[in-house]
Order: sequence, then structure tokens, then C-alpha cells
Amino acid sequence: MEIRKSKTVYFFVFLAAIIFVWLLAAVLVGGPLGFDTAISSFITNIFHEGSYPFFKSLNILGSAKGIGFISLIVVVLLWLLKRDYIGMAVYVFAVAFGYLLNKLLKDWIGRPRPDIEHLVSVKSLSFPSGHAMMGMIVYTMIAFVIIVYLNSKGLKWTVAFFAFLIILTMGISRIVLQVHYPSDIASGFAAGWIWCVIWMAVYELMREKLNQKEKG
Repeated sequence: MEIRKSKTVYFFVFLAAIIFVWLLAAVLVGGPLGFDTAISSFITNIFHEGSYPFFKSLNILGSAKGIGFISLIVVVLLWLLKRDYIGMAVYVFAVAFGYLLNKLLKDWIGRPRPDIEHLVSVKSLSFPSGHAMMGMIVYTMIAFVIIVYLNSKGLKWTVAFFAFLIILTMGISRIVLQVHYPSDIASGFAAGWIWCVIWMAVYELMREKLNQKEKG
């Protein structure tokens, strides 16, 4: 599937943009969002203390150091296995500038964290969730650069499913650890998805131009 020619991808980009703008407007108006409390209560009632060590490990995985370590592995593998310099560059720029974009959005919007006991230490603001947004960017881009080299539709769907599972779990972890509102997670996913599509399209465009240059 070519990202730039997929109507399905554009539909989900449009949907993500609507979700992000709607949540942003609601947060800027101020006051708690009704569904935040309901969803938070539902999730925290499902996952009890026994699950906390697992979710705390995801906190480390989604930190700046964790993202840096994972990204280093991805870039090295792209170099060693495929010599995909375009993929290396696009992945690095998508992650690095995505991280910067998240910080800028947090500082601009200025939403405080939930006023309850946090189960892990947090220092930044709340909206959009950095772990949700960066989880979406990191694992969607990893899935994308893997899928590019796969021929089997079954394998492609398997990779996409595992990426989805990791991203979703990363988002849930922020609610379980009581450091984010569900609306922070949803906005992080939405912004991260839009950001990914931009960079996946850039990758396809650069690969296309490189192939044309090699043929010409």
C-alpha cells in the first residue's frame, strides 16, 4: 500500500485531525472532561497493583532514554541489513522532531497533570501525552520500515497488529499509572498518527525519486 495514494490513510488522518482539534478546544476552554473520569475509573478498576511493575517498565521504554536506545537499534539494523539510508534519515527526523513537537504542544497548551497520586515521577505537562504520541511515532515508523521489505500480506498484518498492541498498551499504561487523562492519550495518538503519515509519505517520495534517478 502506498501511503500517498491510500484513501483509507487519508480518512484516518482526517479523523485524527478532528479528534485532536475537538480535544484541544475542550481542554483550552477549561474544566474536566466527563469521559476522562469514566474511562480512567474503568481502566484503573481493571488493572490492579500486580500489573504496576509491568506498566512502570513501559514508562522507562517510553522515556527519552528508552526511545533513544530503541531508535539506535532501528537505525543500526537499517544500515547493517538494508543500507536504507533514506529510511534511517526519515526515521530519525520523524522521532526527533516528533519529540520536539510534543514538548512545544505541551508548553503551549499548559494542561496540568491529573491531581491524584502519580505512580511514577513526571515533570512535564499533560496534553498531549508524550508516551502516547511518541509510542505512536516510534512503533508505527518501525512497523512501516519493516513492512516496506515484506511481500507477504499475512506478515505485514502481523507486524501492524503487534505495533498496534504496543502502542495501545503504552497509552493504557499512562492512565494506570495515573499520570494522564484519557483525553491526553487520545490526542497523543491522533497527533502521532498525523505526524507518522507525513514522514511515511516523505519516505515514499524520496524512494521514488531515488529509483527514477537510478533508472535514468
